[in-house]
Amino acid sequence: MYAFPNTRWSLIATLPGQPHQVGTLIGMYADAIGAYLHTRLVGERVERVDDIVQEVLVDLLSKPDVLAKAQPGQGSRFRYYLMNLAWLGALNALRHHRRRDHAAPEAHDPDGEGVARVELLSATVPAPEQAAMDRAWAVGVMQGALDDVRALVSGGRLPPDALQILVRNLVDGHALRDIAADIGMPVATCHRRCAHARTALQEAIAERLRLVGELGDGEDPAAACEVLLAAIAHG
Repeated sequence: MYAFPNTRWSLIATLPGQPHQVGTLIGMYADAIGAYLHTRLVGERVERVDDIVQEVLVDLLSKPDVLAKAQPGQGSRFRYYLMNLAWLGALNALRHHRRRDHAAPEAHDPDGEGVARVELLSATVPAPEQAAMDRAWAVGVMQGALDDVRALVSGGRLPPDALQILVRNLVDGHALRDIAADIGMPVATCHRRCAHARTALQEAIAERLRLVGELGDGEDPAAACEVLLAAIAHG
């Protein structure tokens, strides 16, 4: 299976000649893009936003030259550039949807100028927008990592209730003693299953972050997990 090794700036520059990399790259960021657009398109029907997200992702797949225009710099992240592109693409898609509905131009883009002007885009964005993008990225990574853990449960590599215990403890904030009492399990067993699932989650998060150059080989996966949870909680 083809793997895009790292989202490094040197590799971003090669995208126009590497169509397989483009697909793998967009796949890595797809959940984060979806979370970000759902945050920005508040007030739209969920079904419409889902359609727009899919249209934007398909459009991005066809634009390796545009993706390759991202430039490194102080405070820059490729995900910021990519989400900027996604937002402009979403404005275009939303305008087309509303035209089909014979509706007025959307308030987000009253002048109808949502067409992506790549020369004005940057991989650095204002701090408030960075926070929204960082939270969307964290949500996307966490969702993907939880799916990886779910696959381990389905494959018999973790007990069936391990993921349930992990989510209730890590995401919902329930104490393990309370979870154990609720499901009729010894506290020690509950602790062990949560610990095993948490280790698997941390490893899945670390792998996803390493693939896009967000985590070095020697950096602590547990710390990366805490950073993601903090970004989600404070979004």
